[in-house]
Amino acid sequence: MKVRFVLPLIAIALAACGGSSTTGPKPPVDTQTILVTNSGFTPETLSVISNTKVIWQSTEGNHVIRFTGNIPSGSDPNSSTFGAGSSVNTVFITVGTYTYADSLNMSNTGVIIVHN
Repeated sequence: MKVRFVLPLIAIALAACGGSSTTGPKPPVDTQTILVTNSGFTPETLSVISNTKVIWQSTEGNHVIRFTGNIPSGSDPNSSTFGAGSSVNTVFITVGTYTYADSLNMSNTGVIIVHN
């Protein structure tokens, strides 16, 4: 008698655990790199599709990326100081136009345009 009662309970408990989750962040669909120098960004304007990872790669000097308008929602967009040979990145999830500057040299600015 007890076995007939326990087995259905085990089946219900296992079903409630479910399988793997399909929620959570998706891996980026593309990766683009912006080169950062003491004189600016290359390219200055970048057009990407939604869910693209953008990497800022320093080739010289120290830099800090700060967004000056819309803030990307994919990850922490404002960086700490990074120098030659290192990089920072942000995933752009939401469609929009994002402007940023190197806060160590505010005349160096860039734009990222995200579309579907």
